[in-house]
Amino acid sequence: MAVKLGTDVEVAIAIGDEEVTAVFPAYDDPEFMAEVRKLLGGRWQQKGAQQKDKSTEARVRFFNATALNIRNVEGPDGRPIDASSPGWKAKIPANWKVSFALYFEEKNSLTAEDLGNSEPASNDTDAE
Repeated sequence: MAVKLGTDVEVAIAIGDEEVTAVFPAYDDPEFMAEVRKLLGGRWQQKGAQQKDKSTEARVRFFNATALNIRNVEGPDGRPIDASSPGWKAKIPANWKVSFALYFEEKNSLTAEDLGNSEPASNDTDAE
């Protein structure tokens, strides 16, 4: 299936026997892509010879900065939690936010080929 530009990206994660879906901006949204670059670049902090793992903080920040909505989540009162719920992002557990951000890390935010900016690499290996 092709990636359709201009449409929101839906990412689903398994939580127990259920599936929770978060909605993010389209891949061709420049502000979203800037946030993806921040995520990828903000996972480690270098001080001299020491590196500090900041990946959890970077992933939570990414979710909080980019998520547009969430589906299939209920609060303790049984009411749905989504973008219309006041403070909805604060109600989402950090480990869920990390799982959603990992999707974009694994995808590495699409290659130029995925975005349609280049031709696929040739697999022609004939050497004559």
